[in-house]
Amino acid sequence: MASLVRNTCFLFLLLLLPQCRKDRTPDLEEKQFNFRVDHNYFYKNNQRFDLKGVVYVPGYPGYLPWVIEPSTSLPDKLQTSIKNDLLNIKEMGANTVRFWGAPQYCYEALKEIGGLHFIQTIWLDGAVQDFQDLNFKEQSKKYIKEVIDRIYTVYHDQEPPLVAFIIGNELSKESILSTNSAHPDITSYQGNYIQTDSSINASEAFLAEMADYCRGYELENYQRSSLLAYANDIRTFDEIEADFLDFIAHNAYSYAVPYYRPNTATGSSSGRLFQGWIEELKAKSPDKALLISETGLSVSPNQTRIGPPNFGYGGNTEQDQANGIMANISDIHSAEEPIAGYCIHEYLDAWWKFGYDDSFSQDSNDIEEWFGIVKLKDSANWYSTEFRPVYYSLKNN
Repeated sequence: MASLVRNTCFLFLLLLLPQCRKDRTPDLEEKQFNFRVDHNYFYKNNQRFDLKGVVYVPGYPGYLPWVIEPSTSLPDKLQTSIKNDLLNIKEMGANTVRFWGAPQYCYEALKEIGGLHFIQTIWLDGAVQDFQDLNFKEQSKKYIKEVIDRIYTVYHDQEPPLVAFIIGNELSKESILSTNSAHPDITSYQGNYIQTDSSINASEAFLAEMADYCRGYELENYQRSSLLAYANDIRTFDEIEADFLDFIAHNAYSYAVPYYRPNTATGSSSGRLFQGWIEELKAKSPDKALLISETGLSVSPNQTRIGPPNFGYGGNTEQDQANGIMANISDIHSAEEPIAGYCIHEYLDAWWKFGYDDSFSQDSNDIEEWFGIVKLKDSANWYSTEFRPVYYSLKNN
């Protein structure tokens, strides 16, 4: 009889336990996907996480990313393509997808596939005249809220494998300068979660405010505090930085270094300018982990081929693309100081760059449409994909 009573009580406790867990605010340290960062590396559940990522925009012909992003009902053929793309990214050996303009189905497919993590890009209009404009800031916060809610609509019953939010990408130099000129009095930001010293400019304060809102909204509504960064690039290296966030994210391309910063020292190990540039980036913020948030090469056909070691902005052969990207990865791995990881730009060729009508064909003169490690192929009813040589190089790496 005593044994029966004990068993009955035990069963009652088992039934009660899930409700107790549901009602209790979860401790951040107990999360299934708990990411943190130190001055060199990412860590997942306290184990070092070497990030190997790919930028993914589900922009198939006729489906513009900014149009389909809020959609909750995509055509079956597009869903099939998105799922196959994510499966192939996993099969290639990547562990992270950097999402950009991702509709809800991207998260659903990622969750079903398993074994992949993601970085979420928060796209903010980098070309507005004044980042401190109140209406623009409110619109930006509304978008941040929509993206976070979209993620947690899918991951309502478990933790998303979310490494970080990237708040803004490559704000234009003209917009940075015009914002700073309009607001010389803004030299700091003091938010609920993000605080800075008094040496920042108005554009950096805008990023701090957006990051503070992102952290606050996620934490207060979903009890999670994801890592935060801003993706800078070589053109605005001297105009803006965001080392008040959790890590440094920088979009780095080998062809850009000799063009924008020809006096960059060569790399300590490879002797290439690309390695010298990422070592300079790391040296600028030595106490922050550095993620190369984009690197890649375009194979657009109507440009002059430059070739190694820096290759060119377009005009590369498919073998150039493979050789150049693998050289960049080698430079990252052999840099003087540790680099936290990289994201290859990008998985699919981007036919959509100039709008709906343009999205149905690939412009041989448009360099931006040819960065894919996978090419799109037209067919009678829909589109297929074909791996370029770099896909296999990455898979065998």
